[in-house]
Amino acid sequence: MKTKVYRWNGQYFGFIYNDRLFDKNSKYLGWVDGLEVWQRNGHYLGEIVDECYILRRVNMAARAVRAVRATPATPAVPAAPAARAARAARASTIDALDQY
Repeated sequence: MKTKVYRWNGQYFGFIYNDRLFDKNSKYLGWVDGLEVWQRNGHYLGEIVDECYILRRVNMAARAVRAVRATPATPAVPAAPAARAARAARASTIDALDQY
């Protein structure tokens, strides 16, 4: 099952499939470990919030880089869902997906 992922502003970003993060064009971006999301290069991206957003706390200490994982097979590109309403800003957090 693919879990849809949205930017904090409500725009559809991509999906999580088999604990791997992909953009809306099925490009592999990283992996999920519990609620933590890691970039494909092993750097910390952020944490899953409300099951479909990825936020990063701006005041947290830098996380240690993790070992890179193998790139998975590319899944089929799913149909893009409609955008959602933008969310109100949260203190001390940023949308971790803004770097893409």
